[in-house]
Amino acid sequence: MPRPRKHIPMIEIAASALADKLAIWERDLAVKYRTPAREIVSMFTADHIKLHAWDGADKWWNLDMRRRGAELKAKDIADTKRAAKAKRIDDKWRAFTRAMAKGRKPKHRRSTWRRK
Repeated sequence: MPRPRKHIPMIEIAASALADKLAIWERDLAVKYRTPAREIVSMFTADHIKLHAWDGADKWWNLDMRRRGAELKAKDIADTKRAAKAKRIDDKWRAFTRAMAKGRKPKHRRSTWRRK
C-alpha cells in the first residue's frame, strides 16, 4: 500500500534550495549521509544586499543566503563600519543640508578656538 501523500515541510524545501549553493562534492556527501535539513539550513545565514541600516527590506529579494564563516564575518564588520560612518556624517551635516534644501544658509557656528 502506498504511503499517504502529505505536505513537504518548509525546512525540507529550504534545505533543498540551500543545498544547491553547496559545492558539488559537499552536496554529494550530504545526500550520501542523509544530512538532516536543519544542519543544511544552519550552514547559511541571511545577509542583506542593501543594508538594513539604510532602509533595506527584510524581503527575499534583498536577502542573500551566505555560507557562514570568516569571509561573512569580515563582511559584517565592514558593513557595520560603513553604516556607522554614514550615520556619523549624516548627523554632522543634517542641519546644514536641510537648511540648504529650504533655500537658506544656516548661521555660521562660532569657533571654539580662542580669539586674540
